[in-house]
Order: sequence, then C-alpha cells, then structure tokens
Amino acid sequence: MNFKKLFDYSEPLVAATTLFAVTLIVITVYGAQVLYDIKLAGDTVEVTGSTKEAVVADRGRLVINIETKTGLNDQAAGTARAQKAVDDTIAYLQAQNFTEYETPAGYVNTDYYYPQNGAAIQTGYTISRSVVVRSGELEKLTSLANDMGPLSGAGYTVTSGGMELTYSKLDEMRVKLLTSAIKDATDRAEAIASESGRTVGALRNATGGVVQVLAADGIEISDYGSYDTSSLNKEVMVTVRATFELK
Repeated sequence: MNFKKLFDYSEPLVAATTLFAVTLIVITVYGAQVLYDIKLAGDTVEVTGSTKEAVVADRGRLVINIETKTGLNDQAAGTARAQKAVDDTIAYLQAQNFTEYETPAGYVNTDYYYPQNGAAIQTGYTISRSVVVRSGELEKLTSLANDMGPLSGAGYTVTSGGMELTYSKLDEMRVKLLTSAIKDATDRAEAIASESGRTVGALRNATGGVVQVLAADGIEISDYGSYDTSSLNKEVMVTVRATFELK
C-alpha cells in the first residue's frame, strides 16, 4: 500500500477518506476509554450511615452572678461588699457539700445618667463577680439554681446565670457509635447494590462526621457539630461517609 498517497491532500476524495478513517480510529479509542472510566466509577458505591443513642446528662455547671452598685466615691466599699458576697456564697456551697467551684475574675462597669438635653453624667459603678459550680449531683444543683434566696444579702443581688447539662462519656461512646454507623452504611450500600444485581465488597475508606449531642427527639444539627446543654435527656448522633467496592 502506498501510504504516501493516503495523505496526498491534492486529491480531495483521498484526503476526505483518510480524515474520516483517522477520526473513526480516534473516536473508537476515546470511546473505549470513556466506557472504561465509567465502569471503574461503577465499581464503588459511596453512602452515608448514621446512628443515635439516648443518654442522660451526668454533669452540671451553674453560674452564680453577684452584683452590687456604688456611688462615685465608695467604689472600694462596693468591692469589699462584692468580695464578702463571694465568701458567703462559697461558705454556703461548702455547707451543702459542693466541692467543685471557682471564682473567675470580676469586672467593673461605669454607670451614667443621660439627661434629655445634656451630656452624660457619671453616677457610680456596678461591680460584678461570679461563682461557677460544677457537680454530678444534678438534682441538688438544680435545687440551688432554682432558689438563690439563701445566697442573697444586704447591698447586692444574686442571680442564676443558667445551668448547663452535659454528658461526660462522649469519648468512650464515639468508637461504639462509629461502628454502628458503618454497619448502617453497609446496610444502605447492600440495598443499593441489590437493585442492580450486585453485591457489596470490601470497605475502601470511611470518614467519620462530627458528633451531634441533641435534645431528645431534637433535629437541630450543624455541619460543625452541636451540643445541647439545656436538656437532661439527650441523643448522641454520629454519621460516617463510607465507600465500598461492588462485586
């Protein structure tokens, strides 16, 4: 065969025939590659598995806020009054057998009076302190949060900053929940594979999602994880993204 004549573009019919043949070869090769890639993609299935487990909060954190007001010239007396309130609060906690508490640094705000048509006038100071209490005795901590009366005193106010309820065994739960989530992912993959007459093979990879600690029957999840601290009864949810081989 004279290959040189095949590429002699001075003869239009020869040139057209040659280009058609070359194009057909390229399409055939490229098409085979596309089909091959699709087959490879069809050899795996990626699914999300999840699991939940009910838990009951076993730790509590309560913030007790103490506040006293002073005039312009008796800030020192107000500071001493706030410190006495902190000392009395700690003494009460000790008498009630609370052993985990701390006293964060306090702060002072300047108070002003704002006349209708004039500049602001400083009237004094507000001195704030707090005591943070932690306990595993949630009923006793709840009773304290609901009744600040025994902590009140002359010249200052005592209020509850709210109680946070947490679960202390999340680290131990995570491994067990991830195992259950992978089992759920496997079941989902098998359901998908069976629809096409295939079976699930080995687990190629799995990525665990963030932990969601929800109120019982709660649905407020977040991509970054969530932690409900207001409910005694909670649900811990874990998700996993898994890729399986298909056979």
